[in-house]
Amino acid sequence: MQVKNPPKLFFIKINNIFSTIMQYCVLAAFFSVFSATAANIYPESRTESAELKEVMLTDPSYGLEKNKIDAGAPEQTGKTITGTVKDVHGQPIIGANIIEEDASSNGTVTDIDGKFTLQVGNNAAVRISYIGYLPQTIHSTERTHFDITLIEDTRALEEIVITAMGIKRERKALGYAVSDLDAGELMKNKNTNVVNSLAGKIPGVNITQSSGAAGAGANIIIRGGNSTSEGRENQPLFVVDGIIYDNSTTVVGNSATDGMTRSNTTFSNRVMDINPEDIETMSVLKGAAAAALYGSRAADGVIIITTKKGTEGRVKIDVSSKLSSSWSTKLPETQKEFGRGYYENNGVFNDLTYKSWGERIDAATSLYDNIRNFFKNAIVYDNNISISSGNSNSSFYLSASNYDQKGIVPETGYDKTTFRFNGEQKYGRLTVNANAAYSIANTNKTLTSAGLWDGGGNGTMTALYSWPLTEDMSKYLNEDGSKYRLFEGRWDLSDDKENPYWIINKNKMTDKTDRFTGSLGGSMEITDWWNVSARVGYDQYTTNAYTYMAPGSVVKEIYQNGRLSKSDYNYTFITTNIMTNFHKAFNDFDFNLLLGNTTESTERLNQTHWGYNFITAGTISFSNISKENQFFTDATVKKRLVGLYGEFRASYKNMAYLTLTGRNDWSSTLPIDNRSYFYPSVSGSFVFTEVIPKNDILSFGKIRTSWAQVGKDANSYATLTYLTDPFSFGSFVGVGNQYVSGNAYLKPEIQRAWEVGGEFRFLNGRIGLDYTYYHSKTTNQIASPRLSNANGYIMSSINSGSVINKGMEISITGKPIITPDFEWDITLNTSYNRGRLGEFLAGVEIFYPTDAQFGTIKAASIPNGGNFLALIGSRYAYETKGEGDQKEEIIGGRYQIDPTTGLYKVASSTSEVVGNREPKFIGGLNNSFRYKDLTFSFLLDLRIGGDVYNGTEYYMVTNGLSKRTLENGREYVTVTGVNSETGEDLNQTYHIDQQYTISGTTYSGKAMIQKYWDNYASNSYHFITSVNWLKLRSMAISYDFTKMIKNQSVIKGLAVTVTGTNLFTLTNYKGMDPEVSTAGGTGGSGATGIDYCSVPATSSFTFGVNVTF
Repeated sequence: MQVKNPPKLFFIKINNIFSTIMQYCVLAAFFSVFSATAANIYPESRTESAELKEVMLTDPSYGLEKNKIDAGAPEQTGKTITGTVKDVHGQPIIGANIIEEDASSNGTVTDIDGKFTLQVGNNAAVRISYIGYLPQTIHSTERTHFDITLIEDTRALEEIVITAMGIKRERKALGYAVSDLDAGELMKNKNTNVVNSLAGKIPGVNITQSSGAAGAGANIIIRGGNSTSEGRENQPLFVVDGIIYDNSTTVVGNSATDGMTRSNTTFSNRVMDINPEDIETMSVLKGAAAAALYGSRAADGVIIITTKKGTEGRVKIDVSSKLSSSWSTKLPETQKEFGRGYYENNGVFNDLTYKSWGERIDAATSLYDNIRNFFKNAIVYDNNISISSGNSNSSFYLSASNYDQKGIVPETGYDKTTFRFNGEQKYGRLTVNANAAYSIANTNKTLTSAGLWDGGGNGTMTALYSWPLTEDMSKYLNEDGSKYRLFEGRWDLSDDKENPYWIINKNKMTDKTDRFTGSLGGSMEITDWWNVSARVGYDQYTTNAYTYMAPGSVVKEIYQNGRLSKSDYNYTFITTNIMTNFHKAFNDFDFNLLLGNTTESTERLNQTHWGYNFITAGTISFSNISKENQFFTDATVKKRLVGLYGEFRASYKNMAYLTLTGRNDWSSTLPIDNRSYFYPSVSGSFVFTEVIPKNDILSFGKIRTSWAQVGKDANSYATLTYLTDPFSFGSFVGVGNQYVSGNAYLKPEIQRAWEVGGEFRFLNGRIGLDYTYYHSKTTNQIASPRLSNANGYIMSSINSGSVINKGMEISITGKPIITPDFEWDITLNTSYNRGRLGEFLAGVEIFYPTDAQFGTIKAASIPNGGNFLALIGSRYAYETKGEGDQKEEIIGGRYQIDPTTGLYKVASSTSEVVGNREPKFIGGLNNSFRYKDLTFSFLLDLRIGGDVYNGTEYYMVTNGLSKRTLENGREYVTVTGVNSETGEDLNQTYHIDQQYTISGTTYSGKAMIQKYWDNYASNSYHFITSVNWLKLRSMAISYDFTKMIKNQSVIKGLAVTVTGTNLFTLTNYKGMDPEVSTAGGTGGSGATGIDYCSVPATSSFTFGVNVTF
C-alpha cells in the first residue's frame, strides 16, 4: 500500500540536502588537510618540517650546530653522548629536552625516533625532560650511549581537563567535580557500548546493562534521577567533539500498533554507534555548576567525548584485531525431581499443562537440560584500522571498524561498522576543523520476556524458564517439516505455549540503524587576548525495524496466518554554536570572559506499517495482505531551542579562582509566557598549599564549592491535548480525547544544586584524595501522574513536587611503586546517593513506568518523602490490634491465615512499598601493574545494598520448576499465624496423602501444596533481596613486543592482549546476575533492579593483537 505524505517528503528532502552539503564540506576539508599533510606521505612534496627532520637523522652534527639551545655556548672539550628517549610503552618521545645542567645553554632535543646527540663535559650531569613526564638525570661519566625511559607525571597529566562547551581548563581552577578517562583506560575493558566501560571507574556514576543479549543497551545515571515521569529521561547529555549526540533507547513502533514494548525484546542505546577505539578522552561533568552552560539539556549531567586527532610526525597506521568468546555467566537452577502435570482439587492428576507439579520422576525417564542446551558460546570479531598524521599546521585522523557479535541466544547477533574522519588545518591565525562519522548497525533479536502486546504468545525466555525437563524442547518440527506441538488436538493454538526454537527459527525480528554525524568549525585568534569560534553540527540517523510472525505461531487467532510489521524512526538534529572569548592578565590577576549563542533544531519522524493474514503461503510482503488488514500510522515531533550564555572567570596568583556563568534558553516546548528561563551558576576554588610552606607530605591542596541552577523544558507538545482517531458506532462517527491531558500553563523543571569538596595530593603526587558532598533539589516536576479518571483522562500533565538527591563521592589514587622497570597504579572510588521525592499535589500517590511492571511488583517513585527508586508490590497481611476503625496491622507480626482458603491472606493494598532499589554504596577498585613490557590490570566493582526483585524465580515458582518448591520433598507444607476472622492462633499442615475440607469444599493435599506455592508467590518479599556484590569487572594482561622487533623499519609497535570480563561475582543474590534492568531505556525511575526472564549476563575472554606501522 502506497502512503503519500508530502510534509514528510519535504522534510526528508531538506534533510538530504543539508546532509549532502555537510558531506561535501567535510570532503573539501579532508582534501585540504590531506594535501597539507602530504609531505608526511610523499617524499617529493616534503615540507620544511620534514626536511628539517631528515637533516637531524642524516647529519649528527646538526644537533651541535642548529639544534642547540644556544649556538653561542662555550665550546665543549669533553665527549659526545648519544641516546634514545622513550615512554614506558616503548614509543619514542619526540622533542624531549636534553640539557647539560652545569651549562644550561648547551642542549638539544630528540628527533622523530626519540634519538639525540650532544657534546658535553667529561663529568657532566644531563637532564632529560618532557611535558607530562618526570625528568631524569644521567651522567656522562657512566657511558656515552643511554637508553632512557621517561615515566608519566600524573600531576602534570591531570592539570588540564575538558569542561562545558569543550573549554579546556586547569583542574585546580574548577569549583566542581569533573572526572575523566583516557583512551588507555577505556581500552582496558573495551566494550562496544562505551557506557559499560565506565562501570566501577567514576564515583557517582551508576551503570546498568539491560541484559546479556547481543546489542543490548545500558542505562547510565549520574548522582540519581531527577524526573519522576516515565516520559522524562534521567540519563546525561552526551557531547561528541562539541556536538550534542543523541543517546536515546528508542522503541521503534509501539504497543498500540505492532505490539512493541520495552519489555518484550532488547534495544540499543544510541551511543553504541560510536567506535570506542576512536575515543581519546571522556570527561564526566557531574554537578549542576559543571554543566550549567548547556542549560536545559544538562540537568542530568554531561559526558563529553573527544575523539582522536592526528599528531605531528610520520604517517601512523594502527591495526587491531580481537577475537572474543562469551558465554552465559549464570543460569536459573531448576528442580529435577518432579515432572510435567498438576493435580485437580480432588487430587486427580492432569497432564494438560507445561507446569511441573506432576509426579516424581522415575530413574528411567529421560531429562533434558533445556535451559543450558538452549544458550551457546558466542564469538565476537572486532577489527579496527586507523591512519593519522600531521605537522605544525594540519592533522588528520581516519578510521574504520567492524564489530561482529554473535548472541548467546541462537540466531541473534549485532553487527556494527563505523567510519570516522577528523581533520584540522591552520591558516595563520585561523584554524578550521571538520569531523565526520558514519555508522551502520544491524541487530538480529527475538522476543524475550513477553510476546507482542495484545497479540498473544510469549517470549523465548518465559517459555524457556518454564519448559518441563521431561520434554525435549529442541523438538519443534515434525519429520515432515510441519510444526510439532506437545498438545496438538487438545489445546487451541492460541492457548498453547510457543516453543523458543520456533520463535528464533521461524519468526524474525531485526533493526538496522544508519547514522551520520558531522561538524564544521573554525576559530580565529584575532589578537593574543581575543578569539572567536563557531561550529555547525549535524546528527541524523534512521532506524528500520522489522517484525515477522510466521503462520502457525502461537498468537491470537486473527494473527495465526502471519503478521508483518515495518517501522521507521528518523532522527535529525542541527545545531550551531558561536563563542567569543576575551582573556587578559593584569599583574597578579587573570580574567576571562566568554560569550556565546547556540541554536538547536530537533525533528523525529516515526512511521509504522503493519498487517496480518497472508493471502498466499510463503510470500512475506504487504502486497500479500488484503487492504482491510493493513494499517499505517505516522507521527512527527519537532523541537527548537535558542540559548545565550556567558562565563566570567577570574583568578589571583594561581591560587584563588572564581567562575560565574549564566544562560538563558527559549524553548518551543513551553507556553509562550514560560518559554524563556535563566540558569546561573557560581563556583570557586582556593589552592591553599600556595600560602603554606612547601613540604613533602602535602604537595597540593585545594578546597572548592559551587552553586547552580539548571533544569529541563517539557517534552514536545506536552501543553496540548489530542483527540483520538475517529471511530464508528453504527451509523454514527465519534471522536474523543486521548487518555493524557496536556497543560497549557507548564513551566520548566528547575534544579538547584550545590556541592563542596576538596582535592589533595600527598608525597609529590604519589597519593591523591578527591572528596565531594552534593545536594540537589529539582522542583516544578513536569509529571503525568495517574489521577482519578473522573476528569476523563488517565494521566494529566502537571507542575508539582520535587525530587531531592544528596550524596558523597570519594576517589583515592595512588602510585605505590614508580621505577623505570616496575610501576603500580591504583584507584579506589566509592559513592552513595539518596534520592527522595518532596511534597506533591494531594491525590498524587505514586509514579510508575508502564513498561516496568513484572510479576507482583512495579518500579515506582513515591511522593511526599518516599524513595525515588522504590518497588511496590503485594505482601501477606499481618495480625491486627484495636477494634473497628482503630484496627491496624502489627507490621512484622504474625501472618493472617484466611479460613476461606486455608492459606495466608494477601493484604488488600495494591500499592504497598516493598523495596528500595537504590544502593547504599557503589564503588570500584582499579589496579594496573607494569613490569618492563608486561602489563597486568584488573577492575573490581563493588555494591552494598539496594533491593533486586527476582522475577525469574517468581515465574519459575509459579510453574513448579524452581528448586524452592522442593521444600519438604513436596510431602507437606505448613502455614502458621492467626485466623484472619477470629484472631486466634492457627497452625495447619497439609500432607500429600490427606484430604482437607475448607469452606465446604474438599481438597486433596496434593492440590493444597500447589496452592500453597501460588500463595507463596503472591508475597513480593519472598523474591526481594538487598543485594551486595563484588564483581571482577575485567582483567587484562598485555605484552609489548616492540623492543624485540626494533631492528626492522616496517612495524613500529606490536602488542598482544588477553582480556577477561565479568569472570566472577561474589554476591548474596540467588538469581542470575544482580546487575539487571529488564526494560532498558525506561524513563522515570526506570526498571533497574528488576530481574524478569531476561537473557542472562555474559562473561568473555578476548585475545587481541595491536600493530602500529
